[in-house]
Amino acid sequence: YHPALQCHYEAQADRDSSLAKPGIWDPSDIFTCLVSMQMYKFFTTTQLEQTNVMFDKFPSCLKVAYIDCKDKGWLAGPDGVHDRQTRRYYSCLIDGKCEVRRDKVREPKFCVELPGYPILGDGKGDNQNHAIPFMRGQFAQCIDANQGAYFEQ
Repeated sequence: YHPALQCHYEAQADRDSSLAKPGIWDPSDIFTCLVSMQMYKFFTTTQLEQTNVMFDKFPSCLKVAYIDCKDKGWLAGPDGVHDRQTRRYYSCLIDGKCEVRRDKVREPKFCVELPGYPILGDGKGDNQNHAIPFMRGQFAQCIDANQGAYFEQ
């Protein structure tokens, strides 16, 4: 990690560094924050506005994975969807470049259909697992941010 962290430090702290000049190196090429927001589909207008503020502040290095669901539709039979399954579930990825619709929800960049209802246990691990298809790089650090305002339970 040391060379990457050193480059990040130089780009952030020393404006005279050759790495800090525009177009030379972008820290978001190395460091990407992938946030799993299970309930994004059901956010209120205020929550969507706050999420869009985060995208405006970090347009290139923030990505959000969320779970979307739709009715089965008429293709459910040919696609092999189980008869008792009432919805189809998707893991979707949005970022700062995704188009914002009138209802302030962003249009997903990627959607991956999930094999069924994705929340099997208490939700914490499932929330991180559905975002895995959108991770890139050799290292991943999963941090759980709880409502009790502490990290890494």
